[in-house]
Amino acid sequence: MTQPFGRVARAIILAAGITTAIAVPAVVGSPLVASRFGQDANVALAAPANNGDKTNDNSEERNLEGQILQIRDDSNPPQALVGQVGGNVWANIYNNQLHDSGVNQGDYVHMHGQYGDHGVFDANQVDVVDRFSGNGNGNGNSNGNDNS
Repeated sequence: MTQPFGRVARAIILAAGITTAIAVPAVVGSPLVASRFGQDANVALAAPANNGDKTNDNSEERNLEGQILQIRDDSNPPQALVGQVGGNVWANIYNNQLHDSGVNQGDYVHMHGQYGDHGVFDANQVDVVDRFSGNGNGNGNSNGNDNS
């Protein structure tokens, strides 16, 4: 084999390997690049934390934290779309927590519960960490005054 032919052959083999590495996962159903869906299709799935220790209530799979983007109080159970850095997550809100916590759209919340079917979070406790004031100053106070 001559020197130039060997380089061309190596380049062809390398290109074929890269093409195969990208094409095979797409053909078998697990593409390397995520597809784009509507806002309602975004789901963040939590990996088991603490080796799946179900007794640890502080694990990532039992807590959800983010900003309330939308509330469906007419569904049974009521639902809230929680915005997170990793993607939006729908949460079913149980135990009258929607009313008891007084959560509103724009509030930053911490929810305790667990992930159920299809990546939906089942929340049995909702704590409002920061209320949305709507006045644009971002301090969370409903009266718009900065009391710090």
